[in-house]
Amino acid sequence: MDERRCIGCGESEETERLERCVACGRDFCPDCAYRAAGRRYCSAQCARDFFYGDEDDDENDAGTD
Repeated sequence: MDERRCIGCGESEETERLERCVACGRDFCPDCAYRAAGRRYCSAQCARDFFYGDEDDDENDAGTD
């Protein structure tokens, strides 16, 4: 099995305490964490996606009628 590593800096779980991003599941360390609304994410994009969802989730999409 591959060793878990921080998506930002590449540190392994042997040297850093890694967390798993709630939006995408990638691992990140406290130094590389993006903080938003009281949570930590691996990136600003994941923080936005977690709160606002994907742009493809449009309820008014003509293809779903």
